[in-house]
Amino acid sequence: MTINELRVLYRSERLVEAIVEQADQGGLWVVEFRDSHGGILALTDPQGEQRHYSDINSASKSAMAVGFNQVRVEEL
Repeated sequence: MTINELRVLYRSERLVEAIVEQADQGGLWVVEFRDSHGGILALTDPQGEQRHYSDINSASKSAMAVGFNQVRVEEL
């Protein structure tokens, strides 16, 4: 889901957590969100491809752009 789509869910209180975690590819990070039903939603680009970040700070900023004040970081 794109940042704008995730913002809509956040504002309607359907997202409960933002998670930044290391991707399988070396040194890259991804952003995911846990919804109120326990599902996981990945942050994607407009074409539906999961977004990858080269550093944790950029990934965290994107997670917070959805509306969260803090994010959980999971390292491999």
